[in-house]
Amino acid sequence: MNGLSEFFAQKGDTEIVIFAGKGGLGKTTCSAALAYHMATKEGKRTLCFSTDPQASLSDIFERDFFGKGVIEVVPNLHVIEIDADKRVAEYQQEVKQRILDMYGLDELPEEIEEYIDATASEPAMYESATYDAMAELVAAKEYDLYIFDMPPFGHGVRMVAMAEILSKWVDKITEAREKAREYEAVAATLKGTKASEDEVLKELLDIRSKIKAFTDLITGGKQ
Repeated sequence: MNGLSEFFAQKGDTEIVIFAGKGGLGKTTCSAALAYHMATKEGKRTLCFSTDPQASLSDIFERDFFGKGVIEVVPNLHVIEIDADKRVAEYQQEVKQRILDMYGLDELPEEIEEYIDATASEPAMYESATYDAMAELVAAKEYDLYIFDMPPFGHGVRMVAMAEILSKWVDKITEAREKAREYEAVAATLKGTKASEDEVLKELLDIRSKIKAFTDLITGGKQ
């Protein structure tokens, strides 16, 4: 670890390390070794995050991390292996519950529920679910160092590219929602009433904030 130790001594403000490339290069081994070193030798509160469905970090640390959330291995070292399928299912349930809460419904219309369920088979859903988990953890700002063990090259590239794709998508939707709110405010004024709080807009702004925090971290704030 002398080489990396020297690197981090010179780049003390480094917050994220990404190990990427084709399969078999030792990405997971390097991720685990660096995470252990930084946590135990450098005193950095470290999160080692695997996006690889092979769950190799579980093999290295001889612990079952897959789909179980963030787990502390030793002081300062936390590990998480994302179960993307479980993440998608949880997200679908969250969306359903938010719709019920926002519109005061007892149950979802059948066509809406079927549409939400069908999204699990959408292209890039795995990358979207994993990216969402990564962004959420980074936005919480609970760690000094984030080490990402990326899946084989193709998936890894798509996942990093997801930052720009999702950012533009959320920006467009947020812009449209904000414009709609302006019209609602005008209508409320004309009626002599007060416009209700927009829960959808609040959710969009929260999502945009998380995406920005993660995007800034992986790009160094350079867009």
